[in-house]
Amino acid sequence: MEPENKSETGSVEGDVENTPKETKEAVTNPVETSTKLSFSVIGYILPFLFFLPLLDDKTKRDPAVRFHANQQLILLIVIGSVYLLHTTILVVLSTFGYFVIQLLSVSVIILIAIGAYNAQKGKMSELPFVGQFRILK
Repeated sequence: MEPENKSETGSVEGDVENTPKETKEAVTNPVETSTKLSFSVIGYILPFLFFLPLLDDKTKRDPAVRFHANQQLILLIVIGSVYLLHTTILVVLSTFGYFVIQLLSVSVIILIAIGAYNAQKGKMSELPFVGQFRILK
């Protein structure tokens, strides 16, 4: 006795072919999703690589990729500012400057961890304090 419904057979191939066009577009490729997540997480760990997913035509139009690239660029600017501030303060206020820079460095590491966690989970959450700025549109 043949099953009347294809869903009873467990065939995945036939289900995708027989789905309406709107539903086919909603089916995501796990390889592409994995690549997007990898680029997003790597971009938070090494923010100077924020532009890599923007080089590919498939990923540069994705709002999540553009969002995380913008957050990574902001993080790169914050890191550069902290470094510049570090050299300036360290020269002017030796002991106090060292304490301030250590505090800022820890906060940058926390921002990196928050961004990488959000990217890995697929969330589009802004970074605290600096995430509301938009550089890439």
